Amino acid sequence: MYIDDVFDIKLEAHFRNDLTGIIAFTLATIQQGLSTCTRQAMDVKRNGYNASSLWALKSQGLKYAVENKDFLYNKAVHIIEKHGHESEEAVFEILKLFFLIPNIGIVKAGFIAQMLGFNISCLDSHNLKRLGLKQTYFRVSKKAKTKIIDKKIREYITLCQKKGSEYWWNTWCENVAGNTHNKSLPDAQAVSRYHVDTVNLFYEATKEL
Repeated sequence: MYIDDVFDIKLEAHFRNDLTGIIAFTLATIQQGLSTCTRQAMDVKRNGYNASSLWALKSQGLKYAVENKDFLYNKAVHIIEKHGHESEEAVFEILKLFFLIPNIGIVKAGFIAQMLGFNISCLDSHNLKRLGLKQTYFRVSKKAKTKIIDKKIREYITLCQKKGSEYWWNTWCENVAGNTHNKSLPDAQAVSRYHVDTVNLFYEATKEL
């Protein structure tokens, strides 16, 4: 699942020279069931930054992604060309980049990077529970001192890379398939493919912004 579906997400980003659809999808997943993201994409397409689904700082996060799409894409490409996708340094630099986006913390920065093929993952509430960690364990203020942020990011990378991106992607899909929030996604393959389809919906939803 991971190999096929992340490849398709990466290909779409490369084709468009743009990460906005991936970032918009990531924002939509914050404190929301995965299967709600289709409706959220339609909301954004109709209402733009005023969409009801863009609550709290989500609207600011999307606006930042749109206004800085060339910077974000080109910087990501530079990191890949310099460090590849696997090394700790590559992942550290990409997480620092995505941490700049309003409403995106370490965990969701990891999700964006994971969808671009980096050896990192999204340790959301489901995965943190599996690890026996509090949901706030990797939460850190963007106003914190750089050394505090950097230390927490490196701890996050170390934990994720013990098992690797593919493991976390596939087992997460297996874990949430058919649950209360994802009854329309009955198996892991459907959950995984939903990421590809919904990222594409968000590219279309945000192209006029």
